[in-house]
Amino acid sequence: MPEVMLVEDDADLRQATAETLELAGFRVHAFDAAAPALDVLRPDFPGVILSDLRMPGLSGLDFLDRARGVAPDVPFVLITAHGDVPAAIRAMRGGAHDFLEKPCAPELMLDVLKRAQAMRDLHLENARLRQIRIEDRLIGRSAAMQDLRQRLRALAGLQLDLLIAGETGTGKELVARILHDLSPRGEGPFVAINCGALSEPEVDRELFGTSDAPGLIARAEGGTLYLDELESMPDGLQVRLLRVVESREITPLGAAPRPVDLRILGSVKRPPDVLTAEGRLRADLFHRFNATLPLPSLREREDDAALLVTHFAAEAAARHDLPKPHIDSVLRRRIAYHDWPGNVREARNLAERLVIGLDTDFPTPGPGGETAGMGYDAAMEGFEARLLRSALIQTGGRKAEAAALLGIPRKRLYLRLRHLDML
Repeated sequence: MPEVMLVEDDADLRQATAETLELAGFRVHAFDAAAPALDVLRPDFPGVILSDLRMPGLSGLDFLDRARGVAPDVPFVLITAHGDVPAAIRAMRGGAHDFLEKPCAPELMLDVLKRAQAMRDLHLENARLRQIRIEDRLIGRSAAMQDLRQRLRALAGLQLDLLIAGETGTGKELVARILHDLSPRGEGPFVAINCGALSEPEVDRELFGTSDAPGLIARAEGGTLYLDELESMPDGLQVRLLRVVESREITPLGAAPRPVDLRILGSVKRPPDVLTAEGRLRADLFHRFNATLPLPSLREREDDAALLVTHFAAEAAARHDLPKPHIDSVLRRRIAYHDWPGNVREARNLAERLVIGLDTDFPTPGPGGETAGMGYDAAMEGFEARLLRSALIQTGGRKAEAAALLGIPRKRLYLRLRHLDML
């Protein structure tokens, strides 16, 4: 439930405002002066402050100044008479979230407070995530994940622009958020932009903003800008983005260029050198990033697949208030030998289906299936890999029995498994 600390010395107005807020679903803590409100204000107060400007004792401006010292992240909204607007503007410069003029329409007041509460909720959620251990956010016992977590801890505190490279579903945005949360900019905003969804006609307004309204880049001021799927951005947009990465400067429509203070993280689905060779990622943009952080696919993560499915199944069971599913030995073997083309996202979806009782069969190729458009050698290797994997599943991973089932010498099985990177 959203909460409001209401400070108003006029008893009738205080009661009427409190009733309006309570009818809108707010929990109201009402005070007739700033001093008693300050006595109970704490840094972790989950709501917003709504205060009159002119009050006996501490004024609204004095209250704002002291509240900022006690709870700097709690949004503060002032109510002011028309003649006090200059004072309210000074309060905005001093850290107030917004101000309302008397008489104020209830709809406007509720709209301002709801937006302030949404901002407060986001800040508290970000603080909660920062307190969660990195091991609980990036799950996995494999050597690849241990190495990734170690690298994130080392890189998070450095003012480096990083390019995160990984297949679909490997957790690129999660890694970007962890880098942000663990950095000195963790208290600032994290703004994610889906580069594939940007259209050139509106991109200037959307990215760079106008003289009146900030764009997405400016909203990341003091925090982190995350550019997802950079390779899907048209070449013309990559050129315009190049200056931002290089000089930390934007030019809003109808305004002069201005600097921006932010860290930039990007992501691509394939190795960036391959994308530059194909002309999908500009080499000059790629080389503006200080380093590339590759993410391992799930098939490279040893036994992490079963661990992830079990973890996601427990989460889904709690979310749906259903019992945790039993993952038997047959399903565990299928999980172990599955290719996981959708990576962690696919594991999460499988766990969800397990919990709610939907079909949990792994995808099988249809006519032409996954071999469509592949060369002969690649298609044959894909068929062989599925054949060997099926034999291993049937024999519980016992390679001698799998070789016997396939009618080939054990040494040949080992050689083919090594050739197909299945050992």
